[in-house]
Amino acid sequence: MKKILVVDDELQILKAITRMLADTDYEVITSENGKDALAIIESTPVDMVIADMRMPIMDGFELLKVVKEKYPKIIRIILSGYAEEKAMFQAVLHNVAKLYIFKPWNNEEFLQSINKLFSVDTILHSDELIKSIDDMECSATIPDYCKQLLSTIEKEDVNAVIDELEQNADLSALLIQVAKSSIYGVMPNTVKQSVKYIGLHNMKCFVHWACVVNAMKCKETDTFDSHMLLQHSYLTNRIFLFLYETFLHKQPPESALFAGLMHNIGLIMIAKNLQKKGSLSQDTQSEVYFEFDQKQYQGKHQEIGAHLLDQWDIPFPMYEVALYHHRPLDPYIVNFELVSCVYIAQSFAWKTLAGTEIESNISEVFDKLDLSKEEFETRLARYLK
Repeated sequence: MKKILVVDDELQILKAITRMLADTDYEVITSENGKDALAIIESTPVDMVIADMRMPIMDGFELLKVVKEKYPKIIRIILSGYAEEKAMFQAVLHNVAKLYIFKPWNNEEFLQSINKLFSVDTILHSDELIKSIDDMECSATIPDYCKQLLSTIEKEDVNAVIDELEQNADLSALLIQVAKSSIYGVMPNTVKQSVKYIGLHNMKCFVHWACVVNAMKCKETDTFDSHMLLQHSYLTNRIFLFLYETFLHKQPPESALFAGLMHNIGLIMIAKNLQKKGSLSQDTQSEVYFEFDQKQYQGKHQEIGAHLLDQWDIPFPMYEVALYHHRPLDPYIVNFELVSCVYIAQSFAWKTLAGTEIESNISEVFDKLDLSKEEFETRLARYLK
């Protein structure tokens, strides 16, 4: 039985969540403050912590920050009011929670989200998946300068982040390139502009992308050119943002600006691993990438990518996209709209680059988003000219 610790200084909130979970298989423990909650966690194994953002003694941000550092396997959820913008920015920047629930909530949706988080956690920590990842040695090495940059980002010093980036020509050029694929209708030309538009809370994701690009650099002896996979990622992000701006008339979630860029990390790492073994050639196309994944990794590139993003401390919406970007109709998806938009974007990116449309559920996904596939295709063609 999974144990859920609920922490809030308001007794009515504790009672409401306890009632909501009463007819489930979850065991509920409650606490009225952060310090007592930590004492409970130290003495009792807990699978999930749901904490209110605003509490006396120790607020939800501080509590979940400690839980993340000391007990990283515990799933973390924040309860928040709409007025707590500064606290929410810090929570997103430091990725202290997998999910943010705003008051007042819908009980059915809240309960479904809890179930879905546990489902994803089970998938990403299965013994079979961990063995596949260990066997393929697919993690990207983090250079010292990237470790330093990640540390500076954690300190929330924007000027220091800009200074460090400007001292590295390769990182600066890559940042500007990434920014151009991540900001619809804006073409930043400097590091400062790029950091401003991307936002400090997305810079951690950029640093890990830089490590991936560094790992994918081709040597003269390589038989595999990574250009196609990387170009697909950039184009997916452009189409993803175009879809949000032009058809949904809004921005994607702040923590998911790079959802299109990072969605295929699992396939990229599989390709790099196979390249080391000499299993890929220069003319490898999209169908062959998926064929290798299916034959040698049982089609697990989505799970592998999601696991890696989770290990890199990338926000939950990003690795949920990686996990379901070929299965947008899966009933366990929390962020359906986000996953669906990346699903559409990556499919049209492959169609543009390789001339093939690889997804069979594309029309149904357009229908669920209440969008016209034909209109999207027409306007996208004009946009990409």
